[in-house]
Amino acid sequence: MLIAVPLSDQNLEEDLRAVKRLGADIVELRVDMFERTEPDYVLSWVKRAKEIGLSTILTIRSPEEGGREVPNRERIFELVSPYADYTDIELSSRALIPYVRNLTKTSDKKLIISYHNFELTPANWILREIFREGIRWGADIVKVAVKANSYEDTARLLCVARQEEGQKIIISTGKYGKISRVSGFIFGSVISYAYYKQATAEGQLSLEEMVKLREMLYS
Repeated sequence: MLIAVPLSDQNLEEDLRAVKRLGADIVELRVDMFERTEPDYVLSWVKRAKEIGLSTILTIRSPEEGGREVPNRERIFELVSPYADYTDIELSSRALIPYVRNLTKTSDKKLIISYHNFELTPANWILREIFREGIRWGADIVKVAVKANSYEDTARLLCVARQEEGQKIIISTGKYGKISRVSGFIFGSVISYAYYKQATAEGQLSLEEMVKLREMLYS
């Protein structure tokens, strides 16, 4: 199980060193949370993370799925995706997916196609279609993060994901979904996300907790 930590560019040098020391495998550079978004600037942080020994996920989350508008989004993908180990783009950003997919494939990098629902866990047949649509669009990894309003919601997501082909990231958010952060690996999830310093949503686990649980459960 790989552990990723989302970071903005505030105190980024210090944070990169800290999360590496604490046991993170990957940093998700949330460019939609950056104060500066010039492509060269973003690329410099991808390269710096690699120098420190961390893999990178390039994410420029759209406003429709919890991020903010970044005017030069396409240009950042063009310059930075060939260097990032993973690039994450939303399933809802269909107009951009073929372009980003080509950038990652020609650079031998991995494409994460993601789906987020902040209100509920869709019906099982909808979840299955989300996983399959991500594969049809060329995802190397399909990420599904949905709100669990009960433990049953969490169980449904995990069980549906286990039956679907391909690599995936599965997250049930909220207090009922906390267990998915560590149990998702058993059901086929390849990356789990943890926070550093401060949680941004209910149900998140800290990097320190995630590393300890990984050692306890999977070593």
